[in-house]
Amino acid sequence: MRSHEYSSVNLNNLDQQIVCDTIVILLMDVPGKVGWPIVGDKSLEFYRDPLQFLNKNVNQARSSIFKTRFLNKPTVFVCSNQGVRDVLNCTGESLDFGYEAFMKGMFGHNILFSKNGEAELFRQFLSNLFTNHCLEEYESVIKCIITKHVGNLKSAGESICLYKFFKVLFSDVCLTLFLGLDSTENGEQARSVMSLTTDHWRGIVAVPLDLRLVNPSSTYSKALQAKSNLLEMINTHKKRAKSGFPLKMKETCDLDGSVVNNHLLLFTSALLPKVFASICTSVCAEIGKVETSHYQERARCEDIWLDYLLKETMRLCPPLLGGRRLATKSCVIAGYNVPQDYTLVYMTHPAQRDPGVFEDPHQFKPERWAQRPDLKDKLYVYGFGSRCCIGERLSSLILESTLRSLFNKYVVQVCADQDFSHKYLPVLRPKNSLLVHLEAV
Repeated sequence: MRSHEYSSVNLNNLDQQIVCDTIVILLMDVPGKVGWPIVGDKSLEFYRDPLQFLNKNVNQARSSIFKTRFLNKPTVFVCSNQGVRDVLNCTGESLDFGYEAFMKGMFGHNILFSKNGEAELFRQFLSNLFTNHCLEEYESVIKCIITKHVGNLKSAGESICLYKFFKVLFSDVCLTLFLGLDSTENGEQARSVMSLTTDHWRGIVAVPLDLRLVNPSSTYSKALQAKSNLLEMINTHKKRAKSGFPLKMKETCDLDGSVVNNHLLLFTSALLPKVFASICTSVCAEIGKVETSHYQERARCEDIWLDYLLKETMRLCPPLLGGRRLATKSCVIAGYNVPQDYTLVYMTHPAQRDPGVFEDPHQFKPERWAQRPDLKDKLYVYGFGSRCCIGERLSSLILESTLRSLFNKYVVQVCADQDFSHKYLPVLRPKNSLLVHLEAV
């Protein structure tokens, strides 16, 4: 009897293994070529023109998922909507975030570099900062700053560069909201902090090599010094805080003081103002044309249309081209077998123009969101799944308040005969100054 049971168990295990092996065989290998180290690396080609690089490789592989050598690592690029969804859903099980090697030196330990249980703990603490009550408190601060900046704009005068205007506005919003530093009352200190955040940002996109002993002016070394100075200022403002986000961060987050400071550094970095400026500039570029100007009036009359405009703009023109993950073990993405230790680069831009998901994917059609609100789950600007952005509602509040204030006061008219091409890295923005005229409503 025992012998029979033993044989049966072995047979069942063998059957299970055969099934597993068969499934692995049936899974498709990712098309493309990884190439030789260094000589086969395609990083330069990608950075020169990301979209051309993607189109070329997708056509060659005849697949929206392909492999190549990027940053000298075997890398799978994921460009389909379902593929990106699989990557974002898989995070934490078979995939790590993959930002630690590039960004941890610039930001210190925070939620971006946390895993599994620690990530859940961070989210639990930080979610206390984005409750309905908190958002109502932040809203008054946000609207006050926006009203000040929009009020300083002049109509019927010279053309203005929108991206530059939005960057200044959102830098002010982030420093006031997350640090309690009011530029109206402390203009010189605010300018000093903005200068440090700029130096810090340049280090984030630079090669992470500290060359202080060789060249004290190196970008990365300067950025590390800026980080140190910013953390010192953050700690000072946090201790003085009597209201707002810094006080809530200190009171509600049961975290080590240095970890709290690292999160405040993340929130006050130059990244958020650039992302917000990218989105608002793209909205105005789309509806500032003669043929689409009627959308401004709809947004003035119906708040829901402001939401539609933002969704459609973020679909067509996501501020960040994509993201990365590291395969800690083999996994399946959209039917393809991704080997362990491969890097995955998911591309939000082409995924949100997937013709299998979006009708007329390259056309600006805000009305699609009135007809198909379910498509929101196919947008990945705020991520997806268990590691999606916890600040999405605050972000929406900032963006909608800004555009509502602008459109209620002015008609935005994009100046003719301009170059409308973009730079896609590190954040989407006009290649040249996007100039507009403002006409009082």
